[in-house]
Amino acid sequence: MKLFGRRPVVLALFAVLALAATAAAPSKGSKAVPKKAAGAPANSCTACAERRPVLDSKLFADPRFDKEVVPAYEAARKYPETLDRLHCFCECQESMTHRHKTLLTCFTSNHAAGCGICLREALMAEQMKEKGLPDDQIENTVESIFKTDGHRPTQGHPG
Repeated sequence: MKLFGRRPVVLALFAVLALAATAAAPSKGSKAVPKKAAGAPANSCTACAERRPVLDSKLFADPRFDKEVVPAYEAARKYPETLDRLHCFCECQESMTHRHKTLLTCFTSNHAAGCGICLREALMAEQMKEKGLPDDQIENTVESIFKTDGHRPTQGHPG
């Protein structure tokens, strides 16, 4: 007889995610972050699977956002080609709600602002890119750190 099945673990995970989403949501009196920057051009990457613009990092200057949000959105604007090659391991690509194409997609809305996985992947990619590492190595490193059971390999994904 199993004392702990998969169901309690899954339910606990959903409860934690629901609490995190509630905590990350703006309060009733605060301004909501726009889903799209008005008049923003498509990102500079002509070969990217994700063509929508990355939101301006200034939208997240409010202290209610984690300190990593602004630098991560800046990294997405600076290195769209690299982030477009990466699978986002918060499972937003697999999600029937989000259906994200790549990690870059997370930064075309306020999704990444409330997701530590998106933020850490982008900041790690930026650090490696600034050290001169090639995108293939960045892709392999991010995957080796963030990939969990059940995720398909990053290689060959649409980015």
